[in-house]
Amino acid sequence: MDTGDPRFSLSELEESSGLNERTIRYYIAQGLMPPAMGRGRSRYYTPEHLQILTQIAAFRDQRLSIEEIRTRLEHTAAPPELDSDRWQRVRLRPDLELHIREDAPAGVRELAARIAALSASWFRDDEHE
Repeated sequence: MDTGDPRFSLSELEESSGLNERTIRYYIAQGLMPPAMGRGRSRYYTPEHLQILTQIAAFRDQRLSIEEIRTRLEHTAAPPELDSDRWQRVRLRPDLELHIREDAPAGVRELAARIAALSASWFRDDEHE
């Protein structure tokens, strides 16, 4: 059954990323990226795996440690795909957003507005510490 989504074998992932099998397996063992999908001979990697390897390579070029890379990857994880017609994004600060469904009940929208108002004072207090 072909889902139409791009899939990579380990050798294709090596070729696309420029990293060898040992390095890829090390990053998986370190928890920097998830293991291959599927089982046995049907195991495969996705474009997301390649994207993570590309990010790791860029961080390694900056001479970051594995722990620093782990932290950065946790903070740069892509948010779930949001249909802009159905979601409203409320930016609380450059590294924090609140996502609210446009058809959310009035109570949820009110709560989001209160959180946004409170966050302004919370983050302002952080700047003074």
